[in-house]
Amino acid sequence: MKKDVMPELPEVETIRCGLEREFLNLQLREIQVRDRRLLQNCSVSDLERLRGRRLKRVARRGKFLILYFGNQALVIHPRMTGRLLPYEGEHTRLILQFARNKTLVLDDSRRFATLHWAKADGLEELEPLRRLGIEPFTPSYTFVNFLKILQTKQEIKRLLLDQRKLAGLGNIYANEALFRARIYPLRSANSLSQEEAQRLFEAIPQLLEEALAAQGTTISDYRTATGESGSFQFLLKVYGRGGEPCRHCGTPIEKITQGGRSSYFCPKCQI
Repeated sequence: MKKDVMPELPEVETIRCGLEREFLNLQLREIQVRDRRLLQNCSVSDLERLRGRRLKRVARRGKFLILYFGNQALVIHPRMTGRLLPYEGEHTRLILQFARNKTLVLDDSRRFATLHWAKADGLEELEPLRRLGIEPFTPSYTFVNFLKILQTKQEIKRLLLDQRKLAGLGNIYANEALFRARIYPLRSANSLSQEEAQRLFEAIPQLLEEALAAQGTTISDYRTATGESGSFQFLLKVYGRGGEPCRHCGTPIEKITQGGRSSYFCPKCQI
């Protein structure tokens, strides 16, 4: 099974819930930046302004975590191997020490994770967030808006991975959603019928809800905010199952490459 899988909406939302449960309203006492390459639009001195402030809210936009400290916020993108843990790991890049002896560590073996600082009322203009598209579980996720983003010759699998069009999905859940909707991943988005589009529109949030209930999918690096693994990997129908029998019809799952990413599908169920 493919390693180094980027956390997607269910994983980041699971982390968000854990952080809110463990750190909400706690005062930030100490900040240690172990790797300055993590910082994208700020310096260590900018982050020092947060010292003494309380964590008032933890939010998520797409695959980004947003930590609100009053009128300022930290925006963290875990990327491929970033993990937010209550203890130091082997690849610690950032340590946030809170009151009550609570510690939040960003551990990242491949150093792809990023951190932005912003005024809380200016987050929508922050470059990584400004470009994000519609997102499941928000008012923008309507069938009308979904149909609009399908009006392109782009392959449907690659469209689902385009965060500028649909925020939150990555390779795991794009594969799984297409299987549920019985759609071949190489189809052009604008070739989908109204019925197919409806199936996919409904399959995406249903799939994500189930993954959330399982605390996400752990294939390699992902852990919850308390250091636990998710369990949705045991329920995957196609992702990482190339050559194995389809759980619905028994036909061997096929694997192809699209845009440098692996696509898994059943050649019988997904016509």
